[in-house]
Amino acid sequence: MHITRDQVAAAVAYAVFVMGLVLLVVASANGDRPRMADIGAGVALAGLPFVILARVRRQHHMTAEDKEAIRREGYRLGLDHAARGLLIPPPQPSDGASATPGAATVHRLYAVPQAYDRTAEHHGGERKAR
Repeated sequence: MHITRDQVAAAVAYAVFVMGLVLLVVASANGDRPRMADIGAGVALAGLPFVILARVRRQHHMTAEDKEAIRREGYRLGLDHAARGLLIPPPQPSDGASATPGAATVHRLYAVPQAYDRTAEHHGGERKAR
């Protein structure tokens, strides 16, 4: 197992935080060492931002398995959209007006190559889905 620099930094941050908490608890339990309690509280508070940083970095770290699972899910959703016909643009009206407002910016996505109608070559070469 390979130990990374981030893991070492996280371990040190946790150790400093726990050491500060232990000093605080021991000094508070004894009651006769207020200076040691102050030092423990200071060490714990100084280590807390680094513990938070280590936790956030760990949460944002993605393994190769996580990335592959996300890719597979995206591929599955793409296939599902293609199967339900969600990637094929709406048909254009015959009068030439756009079917939807802002249709000039609609991206034409075809998940599966569209079949050409053999009779379309005789009628201006328009493509029809079967």
